[in-house]
Amino acid sequence: MVSKYFDGTIPAYKGNVTAYDQELKTFAEETIVKVEKQMEELQFSVALSHLWELIRRTNKYIDETEPWKLAKDDSKRDHLASVMVHLSESLRSIAVMLQPFMTSTPQKIFGQLGMNGDSLKNWDSLNTFGVSHGNWQVQKGQPLFPRLDVEEEVQYILDKMHGNGPSGTDDQKEKQPETSEETAIDINDFGKVDLRVGTVIEAAPVKKTDKLLKLQLDMGAGQKRQVVSGIAEHYQPDDLVGQKVIVVANLKPVKLRGETSEGMILAGEEDGVLKLASVDGMLPNGTKIK
Repeated sequence: MVSKYFDGTIPAYKGNVTAYDQELKTFAEETIVKVEKQMEELQFSVALSHLWELIRRTNKYIDETEPWKLAKDDSKRDHLASVMVHLSESLRSIAVMLQPFMTSTPQKIFGQLGMNGDSLKNWDSLNTFGVSHGNWQVQKGQPLFPRLDVEEEVQYILDKMHGNGPSGTDDQKEKQPETSEETAIDINDFGKVDLRVGTVIEAAPVKKTDKLLKLQLDMGAGQKRQVVSGIAEHYQPDDLVGQKVIVVANLKPVKLRGETSEGMILAGEEDGVLKLASVDGMLPNGTKIK
């Protein structure tokens, strides 16, 4: 639409013009808060659900504002420009929040929006809704996601995170019977999980969070790695140094609040009290848990 109505240049942001602009802006800002909270608690699928709600709300904004009608009325040119800007800003926010989960898709979104500066792509840029100065030149591209229902949309991204392809669209597969949340797995599924012994050698809070700690782990054989964990409300950093932990070692790295997490440490919770899973201290770092 930007190519059709504005020769490919996203207009400059000039605040709210249409009756629906503020509602989309507020929804985007609330989504950022929700996604941050769920990521701090390592609830990635819930974070993705909130993110996809913003995608659907953005689509609804198009239906509400009807830009194809605004384009026919020269007196509504400022309204049309505002719609293009708010859509672009919402898409930019979505791309920024997608980066911890996917690598190529957010970059494709930035490319289609004509955004080249890194300052527009980092998490801190989400603090400002409305950064277009009228100098972004959009690039045509293919739709980045198939049309799926919300559960499949979340699973689609989770599959992408783990290197799998999409499992099919509504037209490609029949609905499967519902299963319990704790679905049984076989030994082959378990065999895909690489659990290793590690020792915490450093621990520190992640800036601007209350729940995340970044841990430097000795994984044996001279290997070190960083893991970000949502345990700050249960452990002081100094208390963790020297502690043996069990690490899910073959998770794809993700970024949480700007910090790379190369795995996950196992823990259990009962009555609101969280305790890290551990092993006999005699097991050396790097030992595979079977």
